[in-house]
Amino acid sequence: MRVLAALFVAAVLGGVSSTAAQDKSRVPRIGYLALGSITPPTFFARKMGELGYLDGQTATFEYRFAEGRHERLLPLARELVERQADAIYAYGDEAVAAAQVATKTIPIVMFACDAVTTGFVASLARPDGNITGVTCITTELSGKRIAVFHEMAPRLKRLAVLYNPENKSKPQDFAQTREAANSLGINVDGFEAREPQDVDRIFSGFAANRPDGLAVLDEAFTIINARRIAELARGLGLPSMHSFREPVDAGGLLSYGPSQAEMTALATTFINRILKGAKPADLPVQQPTRFELVINLKTAKALGLNVPAGLLARADAVVE
Repeated sequence: MRVLAALFVAAVLGGVSSTAAQDKSRVPRIGYLALGSITPPTFFARKMGELGYLDGQTATFEYRFAEGRHERLLPLARELVERQADAIYAYGDEAVAAAQVATKTIPIVMFACDAVTTGFVASLARPDGNITGVTCITTELSGKRIAVFHEMAPRLKRLAVLYNPENKSKPQDFAQTREAANSLGINVDGFEAREPQDVDRIFSGFAANRPDGLAVLDEAFTIINARRIAELARGLGLPSMHSFREPVDAGGLLSYGPSQAEMTALATTFINRILKGAKPADLPVQQPTRFELVINLKTAKALGLNVPAGLLARADAVVE
């Protein structure tokens, strides 16, 4: 009887050990949530691969893109929860907001514009809850961005600012941009764009009442529509200022802001640490350290603008 009991205990313990080992070796499931996929997340996938997470081999990636439709984000976030993702990477404030509603337990690594103002975390040092990640400081850079734009277009007196109010950080970003422009004697008109048709409508209005320049408060929606915005701006002879490099690569005039590549690389390190056992609440939110001034010389030429030598010398990248 004692022998049988011993064998039973050994079998149970062996089963527990086997199950534990199986759980430990289980391939992690990583969710990716974004408003649009105008650029496939190849850089994200490459950085994750460098950390040892290869899709279909050492990890399973669940990509969910809302194709620019705001109302699809929450259902897609809930899909990732149902798929039992071990961590969700949410690109952009709207994606972060949807993921935050969908789950209070699955770790969320965010790529956000203003994590504190939007209420994603309690503070950068102590995020609490199940969210951490990277937050850019585009709002704080409003003054610098407008100063650079004024240097490029010194005759700028009336500025149109295009932004997406569905993004919780953008009304504050607009307020800061308006204040910075007003301090330079520039009048500002704000234009809200939630859908692609809003962009066309706004530019139709510009044809009859043309501003001197356009500032785009970039985030997921405007980046998805960056090429269209650039085409419309060039068609009206409007110089455009952007928050990230990507719209300038698509034809915008110039940008000043944090490097999305650096922010994405930082975000992947958060995912790695969480999958290895770290808790989001214990990981302080990071801010970018690399900022880029990017100028599109081809667009400047099309607009008949001479790029000041000093500005060109300070550029981190030039698109030709």
